Amino acid sequence: MEAKLDMNKAITINGAGFVSAGGLFAFRRSLSTRSVAKMSEGGKPYDLLVYGATGATGKRTAQYLLKNAPPELKWGIAGRSLEKLEHVREELRGSVEGGEALDIGIVVGSGDTSDEVAKAARVVATTAGPYSEFGKPLVKACVENKADYLDLTGEPNFMRRMIETYGKQAEENNVTVLHGCGFDSIPSDLGVLFLVEEAKKEFQCGLSGVTTVVEEARGGLGSGTIASIVRAGGDPDSLDPYGLQKDYPEPEKVTESFPDLFGVQHVPEIDMYGIPFFLSPVNCRVVRRSASIFASERPTQSIKINGSDAYCSSRFQYKEFLGLKSKTSAYVGSAIVGGLFVGIGLALKSSTLRDMLYKGIMNNSWKPKEEMVEGGRSKFTLVGKTDEAQPRTLIAEINMLDPGYGETSRLLAEASMMVALEKKELPAHALGGGFYTPATGLGTRLLERLNEKADWIKRVK
Repeated sequence: MEAKLDMNKAITINGAGFVSAGGLFAFRRSLSTRSVAKMSEGGKPYDLLVYGATGATGKRTAQYLLKNAPPELKWGIAGRSLEKLEHVREELRGSVEGGEALDIGIVVGSGDTSDEVAKAARVVATTAGPYSEFGKPLVKACVENKADYLDLTGEPNFMRRMIETYGKQAEENNVTVLHGCGFDSIPSDLGVLFLVEEAKKEFQCGLSGVTTVVEEARGGLGSGTIASIVRAGGDPDSLDPYGLQKDYPEPEKVTESFPDLFGVQHVPEIDMYGIPFFLSPVNCRVVRRSASIFASERPTQSIKINGSDAYCSSRFQYKEFLGLKSKTSAYVGSAIVGGLFVGIGLALKSSTLRDMLYKGIMNNSWKPKEEMVEGGRSKFTLVGKTDEAQPRTLIAEINMLDPGYGETSRLLAEASMMVALEKKELPAHALGGGFYTPATGLGTRLLERLNEKADWIKRVK
């Protein structure tokens, strides 16, 4: 074993070593063909790195990969602290029989040293948020070093700024960037795509709109999620209903915006009343971006993806609510939730108060109890209307795990494995480099994969 010391960046890429940056002393094997495992297809040591693996979601994502990744996938964990990463690696090894011999590589890098992460992998999946605080250096590093990037951000302001800053370079470098690859916003985005495909298959037409009702979202929230809400809530860009479509012409002609935060909506097809859902401002914008990306390819505002036309030629409408059975409960709930949104929104306008709240959350981090995560469940019901003179109705259900951790880690892991192993089969490959949504980047292949693993989505009408 060769020992090297570089006070700027000592690099190690191997299951027996680590990548170190910022003056850490690194023991490493020589990067010769004799001492390093075969490079991945893209000439990098890893197919996939999970960045932020010392956090609760990152650790669960790594655990999912440990149990579900195929043998040919070369993956590792990454983050800012070598000591913490080594501890996570030992936990992972101890969680499976015979795990002591598992070759789980470690890459250390953050901020100005994020290049070390992007140079080490073809695909980087990051769980390290809030992304508006910590995400930009890694996006930049991935785009510049030609590593595909996936994250879990639910911060529209961060998404928009990354698109504006690195969108053109991602196209030039043929890098795929996928924001929102967790509970927000894969269920909403791919749920709509599923109904679009069903309408095309059964009725040979598109959809004029979809309403998503969150019937159940039971589990726990960690401090990182709350901190992200605080960060996003204080940014006026987060309120722009077309904020994620600005790089496409005239988005209001592609999709129609509806109030995301207030009011009660009766959904007669399932006899439920919808009230504001705290993730709808994110999910609605992501779905609208999908519609704009699909629409951009043809004057008729439709694109052929996976062999069928997606969306319809008229303006596409998307709404999302938390569902309640009782009309009275819905109006009371809407008033309470709406009041909370207004109060929090006004409070977060004060930069001083916002910073105090954010620092307080980050300095007193927490995660939900394991029993809350294991017992958590979530269910979406999506109601679609066909684009016809006499619209017909399609209804689908998505049944999931705990939204904050269980489902999010599964979705990110599955999406990341697809990009690492099947990219040539995905819409992202056909469209070329750029910033895409889960629906436009991953298409129906992820739906198929999730149904193979968990009977994830089904048509009920």
